[in-house]
Amino acid sequence: MTNKKPQYIEGIGWRYETEHNWKRRLIGHRYNDTGTYLVTIVVKGRAPVFGAVAGNIKVSPSYPTYPTTVLSPLGERVLNEELPKIHAIYPMVEVWSPICIMPDHIHLIIRVNSLLPPQKHLGSIVGAFKGGVSRAWGGTALFEDGYNDRILMRDGQLKNWAAYLRANPYRWLVRHECPHLMKRSLCIMIGGIRYGAFGNFMLLRHPEKVQVFFHRRMEENGQNLATEQTLFWQREHERLMQAAAQGDVLVTPGISECEKRIKNECLQELHPLIHIQDKPIGQYWKPEKSRFEACMAGTLLILAPWQEDQKGDSSYARFHNLNSLASTICSLDADAAMKLTSR
Repeated sequence: MTNKKPQYIEGIGWRYETEHNWKRRLIGHRYNDTGTYLVTIVVKGRAPVFGAVAGNIKVSPSYPTYPTTVLSPLGERVLNEELPKIHAIYPMVEVWSPICIMPDHIHLIIRVNSLLPPQKHLGSIVGAFKGGVSRAWGGTALFEDGYNDRILMRDGQLKNWAAYLRANPYRWLVRHECPHLMKRSLCIMIGGIRYGAFGNFMLLRHPEKVQVFFHRRMEENGQNLATEQTLFWQREHERLMQAAAQGDVLVTPGISECEKRIKNECLQELHPLIHIQDKPIGQYWKPEKSRFEACMAGTLLILAPWQEDQKGDSSYARFHNLNSLASTICSLDADAAMKLTSR
């Protein structure tokens, strides 16, 4: 018997209120009306039934050997038979390019151009597609329950996600060929705080870790100024970037404007960086392009304190808490770092 309480979501139906965050629908959105969605469905157990990724991670996207998914017979059937059925059954629905079929999951950009038939919604379309693929597989349920959707509404969002999907086989191959640079942990303990982590754990061992911490505003020459307008910022910016260029590991949540600038410069120049983020790192979480490339270069570790271990009831309090965590990471001794990175 479950203690979860179901609630009705228009265009979806009854859903339990405590569904996993990764698959929760947006409350109040009409999934039976017009909209553009990035939909992700995952094979049970992450079995690589749709093919294998092959290629060369060192060539540019224009080369024929750039990483791509070599589809299995089932993957070919999904692409050539099951996906076209969506538009055939629902003429108001289009599956836009690029279609991203990975060995163990599928990403689709689905456009609903007009109101769906009565009692139908995005979940109906995805469910029917999953059922068709499962029948092609042999009749047994192939996919994990549910699906993830992201509503694409902002200018440029579709273009960015399309580029992300085209490069997905490349990222897959990088993670498999460079596992030590793309290491993931759902729980490591630093100073009594639990973190999710992704990237090059060896950065924790570095003997010189330098915290980057700036308030948004400060007093200088009797004036209250934005920190980036001060001489103090100019001096500290130069000092920190010189330290990073020499190999010191900078540590920051990158919250204030000056912290963001330092973080972004480290990512661009591939200087060593430990970035503390407040967004959780889960089993399927991956960084965006700039941080992924820094991970690939071995210059980035991303740490995300567990939500239960974060302190502060206001954004200001959380800002100071994350910077306090950065200070603790900088003071991590060699023995503790060795234990963390030897797992």
